[in-house]
Amino acid sequence: MEDKNKKIKEKTGFGNRKKLSRKARETLKQYGTLNPFEEEVSSNSDEEKKSYRKVTESQLDKERQQESKYDNDNNSDDFIFDDDIRKRPASSYKKLIELLQKNSKNLNDREFFKRRKLEEEGKEYIEIFKNETKDDLENTLNNDDNGDNNDDEMLDEKSENDDDDDNNNNNNNNNNDLDDELLSNSNDLKKDNRDKDEKDEFEIHFGGDRPNDINIKIECVDEKKWKIFKTEDSILKFVTKYSLDEDEKREEENGLNFKSFKIKKKLLNTWEKLNGNKKEMFSGLQAHLFHNFSKYQDVLYSNRSYENSQEIRQIYVLHALNHIFKTRHTVLKNNAKITYAHSTNKEIDEFRDQGFTRPKVLILLPFRNSALNVVETMIKLSGSEQQENRKRFFDSYSIEADQERIDPKKPADFLETFKGNNDDMFRVGIKFTRKSMKFYSEFYNADIIIASPLGLRMIIGAEEDKKRDFDFLSSIELLIIDQCDSLLMQNWDHVKHIFDHLNLIPKSSHGCDFSRVKNWYLDGRAKYFRQTIIISEYLTPEINALFNKQMLNISGKLKIKRHYEGTILEVIPQIKQIFIRIDSPSISEDDDIRFKYFTEQILSLLKKSYPELSHTMIFIPSYFDFVRLRNYFEDKDYSFASICEYTPLPDVTRARSNFFSERSKILLCTERFHFFRRYNIRGIRHIIFYSLPDHPHFYSEINNFLISTKNEVEDESKLSCHILFSKFDLLRLERIVGTSRVDKMLQGNKNIFMFS
Repeated sequence: MEDKNKKIKEKTGFGNRKKLSRKARETLKQYGTLNPFEEEVSSNSDEEKKSYRKVTESQLDKERQQESKYDNDNNSDDFIFDDDIRKRPASSYKKLIELLQKNSKNLNDREFFKRRKLEEEGKEYIEIFKNETKDDLENTLNNDDNGDNNDDEMLDEKSENDDDDDNNNNNNNNNNDLDDELLSNSNDLKKDNRDKDEKDEFEIHFGGDRPNDINIKIECVDEKKWKIFKTEDSILKFVTKYSLDEDEKREEENGLNFKSFKIKKKLLNTWEKLNGNKKEMFSGLQAHLFHNFSKYQDVLYSNRSYENSQEIRQIYVLHALNHIFKTRHTVLKNNAKITYAHSTNKEIDEFRDQGFTRPKVLILLPFRNSALNVVETMIKLSGSEQQENRKRFFDSYSIEADQERIDPKKPADFLETFKGNNDDMFRVGIKFTRKSMKFYSEFYNADIIIASPLGLRMIIGAEEDKKRDFDFLSSIELLIIDQCDSLLMQNWDHVKHIFDHLNLIPKSSHGCDFSRVKNWYLDGRAKYFRQTIIISEYLTPEINALFNKQMLNISGKLKIKRHYEGTILEVIPQIKQIFIRIDSPSISEDDDIRFKYFTEQILSLLKKSYPELSHTMIFIPSYFDFVRLRNYFEDKDYSFASICEYTPLPDVTRARSNFFSERSKILLCTERFHFFRRYNIRGIRHIIFYSLPDHPHFYSEINNFLISTKNEVEDESKLSCHILFSKFDLLRLERIVGTSRVDKMLQGNKNIFMFS
């Protein structure tokens, strides 16, 4: 009996179970034998032989048809009960497929068998995650990932070659490629029911659920019921905060912590490299600015200079990329939840996480060299491994070294503004994927649009234009205007025209999935959620008008300025500088009163002192005033020459020569001419500022032209400078004479003030 049992164990393999491999033991446990095919032992022969049942392809098809017939008989409804599944007989075909699926080492084969199995069950094959089961995904969706600072990789693009062909893509179509992407890290998915204190400001401001008092806040913004708080900061200087909250707390300067900024870890890594791995993550200015940027408040910063321009540019590029990556992360996280819900036949709440179109960030810049600098910073911060159309972009936005025409002896701020390609007509859309950037992306496929006001105005067009488009501006959530003072030297109407077409309801749907559009987009209230950041060297009435009328963020807004010592201290020649105040009852009458005072009082006064009015330069900030004076001098037959931003170069050379040689007694010059050319004009003995310049350093530069004339005259008393101003020139006057003097000059009993 023992010999017989031993012989049976040797034939079946059960006696050697402990020596079997793990795979063999699992196969043995599932099929009862090490071979999935039937094994027959012949006991009639003295020599034991094994005979196997040969299963042909036709037999497998026959068994498969029998299974299908069984399914049809037991499934009158689409729903399959577990009892029916357990009653189903296990055929050789099924066993073979399961074995091949189980033992396959090729990922594609396993995916094939998985797809085939779902097709047999009448279900749609949906890819959830590459390396996760449904249970893993369910656990991930229900667990916290410790916030935004975990390593949340973007997503693998399934296909990027069709982007240029889909010209009608918008935010929903732009997410067609997002829907095909697979999450590469389960830690990207967050827990939705975190406390408000733990949430990112991005989620609080742009989240689908807004507080119930949203209507009240919007009403307060429209009625300008702001709570104003003024503070003085060691870094930002004078800060005026406009808030809708009753109890606004002043934040301590030492309370800034970069961990509270909720920056994506990928950006933190690239920021450290860009920053040169310094001990401090941010400079003092960068930390304070980013602290306010990350709270999604509107910011008007008027303390820009060519010395701090680069660190400001780096920090707002970091903020823009952080916003794009968070937006992308939110959409993909919700896509994953929807995919999982569909695959498990579970109900899920609607997600309001998109706008009408894809572009979320708009950056307005004056020249191509500024756009090039911004893009170079983006490439470094984004960590993109490749940039599509990179060569085309750099060829268009940069120039060769031998093509540089700027005199290196020009002032430092002029070199900083105009070096490189200073063309003011450009626009480019940039799309971000997980590992790449795509330049010249069609606007409806782009994440960020970088443009000049003129370049964007050419697309927006005017009301009478037949072909115009501005729907791509409907979902802008972050608007950044850098070098706003330079934009003032261009056509400011273009800037106002762009603001008038921001966040409007689009005329076409562009394939938008309205089920995922945020409610405040649908209600036409996107402008109350848009963050606007304006960077300028100084404040002007035009910029203040934008701050008051266009910056309507319900999260509040900041105006940042500084105390001015006055550029009058930078005037080198010891000359008398006479400031004459003009009393104008209203701003609408200011131009006429100024013109009348100049022609009747100033010119007659100079004629008495200097009968021929020779070597007199009249500096005129406004082009309209320039045309008015030019026409007046022509009518009165004055000997004069005129130069403005529209004067051809040969005419400029002729006018300068005639003025220096006294063939022209008077020279009319505009502020824009000095801004774009910055010539050193010789032969000046008398300067008249028809109005104060916007650029405060222009005042000292023009007065310092008298240095070359100083050697030509024996007495400095023969040199003079007269300045006209009114109470409506407060901002200009403050920058020139200093903050401490401006109130006395505007409100004093005297109308004439002299500095020497």
